[in-house]
Amino acid sequence: MSLTTFNLSLIASAIPVAFGAGVGYYATYAVRSQWLGQTVWHGRTDTSSVALTFDDGPSDDTEFVLDALGLAGARATFFMVGQQVETLSHVARRARSEGHEIGNHSYSHPIYLYRSARETRSQLRRAQDVIMEKVGVRPRFSRPPCGVRTPAYFSAALEMNLRTVQWTVAGFDWKKLDAERIARNVLKNARAGSIILLHDGDSQRRRDRKETVQALPSIINGLRERGLCVVPLSQLLAIDDAA
Repeated sequence: MSLTTFNLSLIASAIPVAFGAGVGYYATYAVRSQWLGQTVWHGRTDTSSVALTFDDGPSDDTEFVLDALGLAGARATFFMVGQQVETLSHVARRARSEGHEIGNHSYSHPIYLYRSARETRSQLRRAQDVIMEKVGVRPRFSRPPCGVRTPAYFSAALEMNLRTVQWTVAGFDWKKLDAERIARNVLKNARAGSIILLHDGDSQRRRDRKETVQALPSIINGLRERGLCVVPLSQLLAIDDAA
């Protein structure tokens, strides 16, 4: 075999591996992927409405987020981490009492791709149980940490009657951005039906969410100036019986 033939053979054998890796990455990480299971990433586009969603809380900053939402008369959905609910249960209860929806964001924020099926199920179940115990509501929506889904995740979510919700638009507030940039990231892409991703906590506990809090008035006012109403996620998805 010539060197050229050998090299071509290596390239040919590598193509299926690279393709398979690419497919696997898309299936688990891509926000809009439906390959492993049904995933919602946008809502109805005929109602001039959007939904604000917050991940990784509750945290010390969640109450400031709630204050801002209250002043604006807007209701959101908080995808909460079970451990954080145990620590700050009064904040989680306040969110619920003020009309916001509560979703499941796992118990301790692992990436499910690196967890066994048993651990994945345990993460979802423990978060469900903690939220029910501390807040008095059993979530109907789930958002996996970092949006990463696996077959084991979907199996557990289906068992628990959890609807997987990703997002349409992100503020990228997990990066080191100021309030103006966070608001601009949201407003430049928000459309009717958008599910907007923001954070009221930090799973790594490295930074606060003060810039997100400061961005909220600009985000909400900017959406309304475009004729877009901020509504609960269940309303955007036309689910009447969401808990």
